[in-house]
Amino acid sequence: MGKNLYITEKPSVASSFAEVLGIKITAQDRKRGFAESEKSVVTWCFGHLITMAFPDAYDPIYKQWRIEHLPIIPEKYKYVIINDEGVKRQFETIKSLMTREDIDLIYACTDSGREGEYIYRLVYEHSGSTKPAKRVWISSQTEEAIKEGIKKAKDINEYNSLSTAAYCRAKEDWLFGMNFSRIYTCMYGRTVSNVVKEEKSSVIAIGRVMTCVLGLVVDREQEIRNFVPKKHYGITASFLSGESNIEYKGKWQPEKKKNKDDDEKYIEKKEAEEVIERLKDKVAQIKKVDIKKKNEQPPLLFNLAELQSEANKKFKLPVEKTLEIAQKLYERKLITYPRTDCRVISTDVLGEVPKVLNGLFKNPAYKDNVSRIKEFGELRVKKTTKRFVDDKKVTDHYAIIPTYITADTNKMDSNSKKIYDLIVKRFLAIFYPPAVYNTVRVETHIDDEIFVSNAKTLKDTGWKEVYDVSTSKEDDTTNVPIHLLKKNENCKMEAFDLDEKETKPPSRYTDGSLIITMEKAGKFIEDEELREQIKTSGIGTSATRAGIIKKLKDIGYININSKTQVVTPTIKGEAIVEVVRRTAKELLNPSLTASWEKGLTMIENKETTEEIFEEKLHKYINKTINKVKRSRGNFDLASIIKKEL
Repeated sequence: MGKNLYITEKPSVASSFAEVLGIKITAQDRKRGFAESEKSVVTWCFGHLITMAFPDAYDPIYKQWRIEHLPIIPEKYKYVIINDEGVKRQFETIKSLMTREDIDLIYACTDSGREGEYIYRLVYEHSGSTKPAKRVWISSQTEEAIKEGIKKAKDINEYNSLSTAAYCRAKEDWLFGMNFSRIYTCMYGRTVSNVVKEEKSSVIAIGRVMTCVLGLVVDREQEIRNFVPKKHYGITASFLSGESNIEYKGKWQPEKKKNKDDDEKYIEKKEAEEVIERLKDKVAQIKKVDIKKKNEQPPLLFNLAELQSEANKKFKLPVEKTLEIAQKLYERKLITYPRTDCRVISTDVLGEVPKVLNGLFKNPAYKDNVSRIKEFGELRVKKTTKRFVDDKKVTDHYAIIPTYITADTNKMDSNSKKIYDLIVKRFLAIFYPPAVYNTVRVETHIDDEIFVSNAKTLKDTGWKEVYDVSTSKEDDTTNVPIHLLKKNENCKMEAFDLDEKETKPPSRYTDGSLIITMEKAGKFIEDEELREQIKTSGIGTSATRAGIIKKLKDIGYININSKTQVVTPTIKGEAIVEVVRRTAKELLNPSLTASWEKGLTMIENKETTEEIFEEKLHKYINKTINKVKRSRGNFDLASIIKKEL
């Protein structure tokens, strides 16, 4: 009887599998690239080992970047081993193992997602192996999860649609990058370099997702730059209630007028002054005192984008750093798979919850929180708790939660401890009761004008006992005990204050808010039907978004402030967006970018075919490249950029 070969995505993950298989990986094993026992062999990739070849691999004439060569659309795509000695050596090691006579079965143990599938399929395809293979699909690196994953591994062919989507994604990015980067560099590289005062003609890097994200950043910056503040006015009245003798304030609520445009929705100073003059010396009367109890449910669990955004807001951590930390916590078996878009768990994970809580109970940092959950009695989260448990919303992976492994947080570096703590406390919070607020809304009438007073007090802490959510202060609430006011009591008008305010421009993106914007691309789409179609697809994927932002920074198209994490475009970034906007503005369109992502998801779900997808892709590349060719630089970029700045 032969052996089973297990192939992981990284050496660190191989250790977890080896441990389960009873293999100890020695320093010598690391050096030779695999470890084995009587029944099993474990080896590993270094992430991607194989990549798509450059155009000159198809024809040497493509070494020269020329407009007349475009578009380049290969009939069959070529791949090469990444040009690194260590990578080449490891590929040869895996290839020899995959074709070894005593290997009967291969287990694909790369990350459970599109990219992980792609990494394994490329290696298998280029090894020449014909061995049968199974796919291990897991969401955590714990011993039980790995054992269960191996036990329930399915025939690799059941993941063919995922593999097809992965290959299509790679082809799509290659076609966009190779064709549009070349044509824009050839036609506008010198123009851009003149604007940014570079000696050499600029290479203009264009990417399917990258250029769209750059467009979002530039659009926001130009919106801020062109913003004209507008003064507007409000009225605050000071009252003294006749019976309860309470001093309180109320804000005037102007009558809402239908079909107001943006310029009309603000009150002019003259109108506000006329209202004050008209209401002077009039009797005020309380018409409504609405006292309500409001329950605030715990927040949803983290997906990667929300985790990155929260860490960015609370700790100013770059999104790329948060992903790096989360990946290491996953490989150390402390959290579940981080590259997920899902914010709920599945019903089959519920059975693991008591074990996870017991593991956290052993950690002094969380012992009291878990004790409180036990005091509440039966767990609040059940199969019927759709807010947190919903099989229909779980695709490849469920939300990020801690595993049952008790972490020694004292041995963690500061940032890892912060990220782990966020994940744990967000998880614990869902087992706490809602936070309960007492809200009061008082309406005081003077003639036909209404003045509103609001108060909000926290009655029961609930889940906020364990998880702190930073929120902006509500400026229309008061600490005055307005709940003691009585309906129909008259009030003395003590003073009117004219409130002068100024409209503010939108905030610049941070890399955390940019991640969320990429995830929720649908909000940019006016067409309701299309917005509904792509609501599960954003710009990029959870696995790639942080890397895209980092690349834009590395190639000098955006700046990210190291202290505030605020994102701004460089002059070069603005120049490139202006060129694209005036030649093929659809490349900047979030709905187009997200719809391509939706197409890949449809391939995964067998809702469309590779042939249909590629036919549309080739048609789009041909049409848009020819459109850019026709533009021929008929605009003065230098003047446009100067005007914008």
